[in-house]
Formats: sequence, C-alpha cells, structure tokens
Amino acid sequence: MDDLIKQVIEKLKKRQNSNAFLSFNNLSSPPGKQLFIDNSCVILKSISIQFVKDLYALKTSNPWVSWVLNGINLGIHFYLQISENIVSFVPRLMVLDWPIDFIINDQTLITASYSNIISRKEIASLPDNAVLIRIHEQKLSDEAIELCNEKKIKIIVRTEKDCIWLK
Repeated sequence: MDDLIKQVIEKLKKRQNSNAFLSFNNLSSPPGKQLFIDNSCVILKSISIQFVKDLYALKTSNPWVSWVLNGINLGIHFYLQISENIVSFVPRLMVLDWPIDFIINDQTLITASYSNIISRKEIASLPDNAVLIRIHEQKLSDEAIELCNEKKIKIIVRTEKDCIWLK
C-alpha cells in the first residue's frame, strides 16, 4: 500500500510541474482527457477570434469549448495565446473573471483591473512587459504611469467596457 501511495504522490508532483503546449486548430478534434491527467497547465497557441467568442458564449457545441470547460472543471490552468492584433476582441470580463490567462508570444500576460484609479501597487504586481487593458473611465496614478514605463507595460485603452464584437 505504501508503494501505491508513493507512486500516486510521485505522479501528482510530476503533473504539477508539467505543461502541455498545443496548437489550436478548430478543424481538428481536441485531445483526450489523458492530457489533463498528465499536465496541470495547458498552453493553447494560435487562438482565433471565433474561438474566444464561442468560449465566452459557452458554446458547448464547439468541441474545443467543451474540452476547455472540462479542463477548467478538473483544475487545469489554461493560457490562451493570441496575437497582439486581436487583444481588442477579447472581452475584458474574460481577462478579469475567467480562470484562464491570455498571453501574447508565450510571455506577455494580458491583464485588467477593476479599480477606478489604478495604483502603483497594482502595477507593481504585474509582470514586466504585460499588456494592461483599461477602460476610458479608469485612471492611472502618476506613480503607476511611471512604473508602467519602467516595467515596459503596454496600456491599451478601450472606449467601451467590452470588446468590439460585444457592442
């Protein structure tokens, strides 16, 4: 029995440090559940605008949406890699509230804030080179702006709270 417990603990430790990198292809079927058993984190590359829209609408008729939602239920952390050109098509609420992260080029995290005035403290918690989506009503403190420049955080200002296709 002790050997079985050791094997399970070993498998869980290995899984905790294991990531899967997949290229999203809407024409192919998503992988099986074994990927979720072997990895705690999944990075989906080359995400399309249509997939973001389907995921936001919880369109479970899309097998990839069902697969991602199943993974979220199983505690998988997802990173969805998008091109910088489609950041405006990502709903701000997905960035704020969903248990997934959007990234650009494997490194650049896309973030947002609920605060009316974004402080230096919030900016300090962001990784260098992040992209901050803010709405027109939100302001940044002078110290926050200075720190954004130091950390090379790109600020994208939206005139509306939502993305382009939610209008």
